[in-house]
Amino acid sequence: MAVNVATNVAMLRRNFLAMMAGTAAVSATGGALSCFAADAACGNFHLRYGVTQAGTFDLLDNTARLAQWGFEYCEPSVVKVMSLSDADFDATRARIAATPVHVESMNVLLPGDLKVVGPGVDQPKIKAYVESAFARAGALDTKIVVFGSGASRKVPDGFSRTQAWSQLTDFLRLMGDEIDRKNYGFVIGIEALRKEESNIVNTTAEAYQLSLDAKHPKIKIICDFFHLASEHEDPKILLRVKAQLVHLHFANECNKRYFPRDPTECPDYVPFFANLRAIGYQGRISIEAGTTDFAADAPVGLATLHRLYAAACGA
Repeated sequence: MAVNVATNVAMLRRNFLAMMAGTAAVSATGGALSCFAADAACGNFHLRYGVTQAGTFDLLDNTARLAQWGFEYCEPSVVKVMSLSDADFDATRARIAATPVHVESMNVLLPGDLKVVGPGVDQPKIKAYVESAFARAGALDTKIVVFGSGASRKVPDGFSRTQAWSQLTDFLRLMGDEIDRKNYGFVIGIEALRKEESNIVNTTAEAYQLSLDAKHPKIKIICDFFHLASEHEDPKILLRVKAQLVHLHFANECNKRYFPRDPTECPDYVPFFANLRAIGYQGRISIEAGTTDFAADAPVGLATLHRLYAAACGA
């Protein structure tokens, strides 16, 4: 479906008031009452909704509750999963398997002290960690492993950025080769991080270039709305990177990275969703946001995403 993005953005802004009045009704608990109408209007643009770890709420212990709120999957951290004993991991995996919400993506791949850039990179330690982490990700049948890990990829002062970039591509290839070697059913999604969190790969465009330089079919990218908006990157970048885009993160960039609460609270929401529709994005979007009350904020955040999707489709 061809979409004129500029025209569509203007249309979406007009649609917000009607949508908020109930044209695209969504229940207060996050259940989309007009999801079928929105899907029909959206054509080949389709979202699958999940949430990452936030605050003290333990995703792995509450997948049944997430399903009740309307989430379709959860995104725990690799580091969290790696902290479990073998017995606890097996029990967790069995418990999750018995609920409708499964682990379809994972973030926070590396502990901060495991460096993949700089003069002190310990390749055997990195390889051993990747093998163990991927074994658990594979056992959970995840589909996306997000590589953000700003502390692990920080370029030390005075270190060659060209060499750092080469180290990143080497690390990505190592991960891609491990996926191929064990025939895991997931891919790696490089995440651009704002400058406050990383001093390399700060934009979606840079993540895209890194994925191309890695030259591995299992290396893709994600787009995190919060980081994109924080770095003032034009959402039109989605048009350029669509072939490598496999996942999305979302939070309210206009209010301290909290859960979204209202489709009109941040003006950058509209062009972001308009460009997702323009590329016919079909994939997952995880709310990755701060909260002091997950049980209150998560359902409202999910409802807001449903409303943004419906508005983008004119439903």
